[in-house]
Amino acid sequence: MKESYLLFFLFLLIASCTSPQEKKEKGLEETMVNISLNDSVKYAISLSELNKHIKFEEIPRTVPPFLPIQIKGYADKILKDSIIALHTFKPFYKPLDEITWKENPENNTTWQLYYENLLFVSFLNHTYQDTKDIAYHEQAKKYVNNYISHHPSLDQKTSEYTWYDHATAFRTLHVLQTIADELELDVPDVDFIKRAFDHISLNVIFMTDPAHYSVHNHAIMMDRTLLYLAKITKSNADLSNSLRNLAATRSLDNFNKIIGPTGLAREHSTTYHIFNYNLYKSIFDLIGKENIDPSMMVKYLRMNDILLQLVKPDLKFPLWGDSQIEMVNQGMIEKFGNDKRLRDLTKNYSLPSMVSFENNIATLRTNTPDKGYLCLFANYYSKVHKHNDDLSFIFQTLGTDIFTDQGYYAYDQTYRPQLISALAHNTVVVNNSDYSLDGKDKFSKLISYTREEDYEIVEAEHNFYDGILLRRKIIYIHPNVIIVQDNSDNVNLTKSLTQIFNLGENATDISVNGNLAKASFPNQISLTIQSLNGGDKVAVKDFFRSLSPNKKTDTKQINLETKQSNITSIITIESPKYINPVGNVSVQGNSITYSKKGVNKKIIGL
Repeated sequence: MKESYLLFFLFLLIASCTSPQEKKEKGLEETMVNISLNDSVKYAISLSELNKHIKFEEIPRTVPPFLPIQIKGYADKILKDSIIALHTFKPFYKPLDEITWKENPENNTTWQLYYENLLFVSFLNHTYQDTKDIAYHEQAKKYVNNYISHHPSLDQKTSEYTWYDHATAFRTLHVLQTIADELELDVPDVDFIKRAFDHISLNVIFMTDPAHYSVHNHAIMMDRTLLYLAKITKSNADLSNSLRNLAATRSLDNFNKIIGPTGLAREHSTTYHIFNYNLYKSIFDLIGKENIDPSMMVKYLRMNDILLQLVKPDLKFPLWGDSQIEMVNQGMIEKFGNDKRLRDLTKNYSLPSMVSFENNIATLRTNTPDKGYLCLFANYYSKVHKHNDDLSFIFQTLGTDIFTDQGYYAYDQTYRPQLISALAHNTVVVNNSDYSLDGKDKFSKLISYTREEDYEIVEAEHNFYDGILLRRKIIYIHPNVIIVQDNSDNVNLTKSLTQIFNLGENATDISVNGNLAKASFPNQISLTIQSLNGGDKVAVKDFFRSLSPNKKTDTKQINLETKQSNITSIITIESPKYINPVGNVSVQGNSITYSKKGVNKKIIGL
């Protein structure tokens, strides 16, 4: 009997000597989670194995690269039930126990999407990692649990974005972050982790379904998430290989559809060119660069070339299509492989004109102290993030934006439709109307380019107006004169042509006198736009830009309207800071005369 008691006490003594870490590991080994690829197949994997591979810092990041103090500011609001669905929206107060996930206070589909993908939970997760204050993690768990309880199956949805490519890709990563934070604790809540993986399974079933896959960056988001899941589930080879093979095959096939042969992301946007580059950086790292076709890697590296074509002298990029402010800085240089060409731009901006008939983008540069920059867009690959900006151009000189593009507004029903319209861009419109991208054999393209010592000429055309071919010719006489000629080939269908010019927000003293419009800018710059068609109507209109989604900046727009099927205007910029400005410009028939450096010159054969 004494021996039994001794053995019992010895057992208790040994048990009491077991470290908390050993107890934790034993508990994780004994806990299995299930991940499904479809309704009939479930794969089991131990939490112990998952814990070896899931690392918060390796989970693909979705939060913008803000400073930790800024992210903490958002997280502090969320702790008090003021949800930041996306940083460009104002906080939305809603007690957690009252949430239905049907909320949409902005009546904005972008807000709804980010609400459902739980980006705000990621703000909490990142702040927990930075501070180790458990309050942030506990709040994240509460939101995740609440979301799971409202969405127990693929049949349960609270908006059109509950089960949606972008939402499932991001939400899975945000839930994985919360799991990673939980696994750091001495006593992880294994019931929460199992429940979270049950929800992740629903997302995986959705993401692996071919019906939800498309040629779009949202599809690549799903593949990135699946590849990360493959990485952390290596202990179950069948599951890991199934996820990896599917996502790798799909994403690499999509690469050649989304990224053109020159390296241009065919989503009509500087911002999404950069976004796709970063997405594929993650994809290639997860697949392993040694497994990527070398020709694909060459095309990927050419994505840097696009930045060189588009970058303005102020190191910012055009707000082309759905773009927000992007800039060459240390962060961008590092992400783009420490490209020496980008780094050199920060010391001395010196780039030639670049005209691509494959990209259908023409960038004209003076490469003199005035740093003149004119960029014309005429391309159409898909509707993804595209605006009706065909034949539109922007212009910067002496460090000042003269003609700007207007950026992009999130998916609402009021401002976004205005900003994607042709009437929002520096282009020419027919009959004061917008056009549709629908229809057979529609195109937008550059058709010619000429460069001489003093000037460059670029021509482009599109046929998006039914029955009409619109052609634009821009003659840029360095450094300060632009002549714009627009022509419709269908006199009967063309009741009017209107040239639109969106002025930079620093424009002042805007006035109209007959066929002239004038404005002033900083750097002692004055602008004159003159219509050469007799009887044209010149008007100034109020408009706006969106430098980041959902934020409006008031601007002015100048319209030149003619009742003819062709229109020509002369744009002259004057400033004492020009070294050798052009003057005395005259257009007569198919020739242009001007003076420069005291010499009269002529361009003929237009």
